[in-house]
Amino acid sequence: MKKIIASLVTFCALSVPGSFAFAEVLKNPIKYDTFSAFVAGVTNAAVQILMPFVVIAFIYSGFLFVKAQGKDTELKKAKEAILWSVIGAMILFGAWGFAEMIGKTVDTFTK
Repeated sequence: MKKIIASLVTFCALSVPGSFAFAEVLKNPIKYDTFSAFVAGVTNAAVQILMPFVVIAFIYSGFLFVKAQGKDTELKKAKEAILWSVIGAMILFGAWGFAEMIGKTVDTFTK
């Protein structure tokens, strides 16, 4: 019985015109108007946030090379660190470039 009453009250409240003016209350909190602009904004923010980590990874790899002083095991660790730093940078810039290409493609089809 309580479910029926709750359903009727909800139906009556929603059916009265002007009782809930959702269009006036809800506003877009995101500053982007299109999905492609949103994706471009997110990827640009990701690049700006993650770029210092890539730079730190390269600096750390350089310190590992200096610290190795010709020792084979430590040189191997330094080479792996620089390899993974390069791979991380390529993934970051690849994702950014891929998102830019998709955004431009979507923009050309929506216009």
